Amino acid sequence: MTSEFFDGSYELKLKDFFFKVLSGSAQGILIGVLPSAVMKYILKMFGTAQWALDFSAILTMFSSFIPVLIGLAIAMQFRMKALDAGVMAIAVGASAGSVKWAMAPAGFVNPVTGVKLTAPANVYIAAGAGDVINAIIVAAVAVLVIWLVSKYLKGFGAVAIILSPIVIGGGVALFGKAIAPYVAYITTWVGDAVRLATDLQPLPMSIAIAMAFSFIIITPISTVGIALAIALSGLGAGAAGAGVVATTVILLINSWKVNKKGTTVAIFLGAMKGMMPAIFKKPIMILSFLVAAAISAIPVAIFNVQGTPTSAGFGWIGMVSPIQSMIADGAERDIVTHTIGAFPALLTWLIVPAVAGFVVDMLFTKVFKLYTPADFEQDM
Repeated sequence: MTSEFFDGSYELKLKDFFFKVLSGSAQGILIGVLPSAVMKYILKMFGTAQWALDFSAILTMFSSFIPVLIGLAIAMQFRMKALDAGVMAIAVGASAGSVKWAMAPAGFVNPVTGVKLTAPANVYIAAGAGDVINAIIVAAVAVLVIWLVSKYLKGFGAVAIILSPIVIGGGVALFGKAIAPYVAYITTWVGDAVRLATDLQPLPMSIAIAMAFSFIIITPISTVGIALAIALSGLGAGAAGAGVVATTVILLINSWKVNKKGTTVAIFLGAMKGMMPAIFKKPIMILSFLVAAAISAIPVAIFNVQGTPTSAGFGWIGMVSPIQSMIADGAERDIVTHTIGAFPALLTWLIVPAVAGFVVDMLFTKVFKLYTPADFEQDM
């Protein structure tokens, strides 16, 4: 690269392109997901205190900015100029479904602002994280378009400030919106596969779901999104949480040996997706997650560990899954029909997954020699 910034002189290589997109995606997802997940139950301790409710709402709003954060983080990976980074972030954010809009008729009263429309106009609403897979695809396309424009059109030259937002931002966003219904089939297929496992007997069901979620947690697909999409609850939600924990344990064991301590702490707090680049460089590591998850699912079936669709994809993140398996309040009692005590919780959420993780990791590294701790090296 002959320029300080990403432009037409940048030598775009497939491997470099793939891992920068993946790394930026992981960073964007983490920034959007972690704040609310970590603080969820802490803020509940303050009840209806207005500052706690506002703080919770602000942190929850991070999730609706995940596509924007993905676009921005990927742009930073490629060292894009401010204009290109901003255009890319908006293009990704507008096309991923985290913000939805519809034409409201004259006379419509906005329930938040109280403003009454005097003429038909679009009304916008934040709608969660949207389709993260679509966000990553659109971001990758945006990188290519920005590079091509820089290489062959000199980045639009003096009129870049006008044309880049319209042509790249609007054009790429429109493309992303067009492909969104088709990309959504990926999440639908994964959800349907997980749903099939719920028809099995308790033990095989727990094992199948735990293994599925142990893999999903290190992909761009949202574990919580899948759980909500198929209304995964009860024993299935407990198994999903156990699968997430199993992957977390093996990541922690290896990250502690080769990464900065901050990276390991981030994984414990929920940054498993941040390890995507390292894992997909050597996908054989995924086998250890699956085996550890299968073992970790056994106490879930034995103790009838349950959860809700919103707790299924968390595992240790914010201690959401363990707490939910022990406490069911209000409407949750209709979903979590059985709660567990401290000892079964300790076995399910700590002892069994920790032992399974250490044993499985030792077999894969020392006996089978399929990977080494160095393969988990990742800078977050």
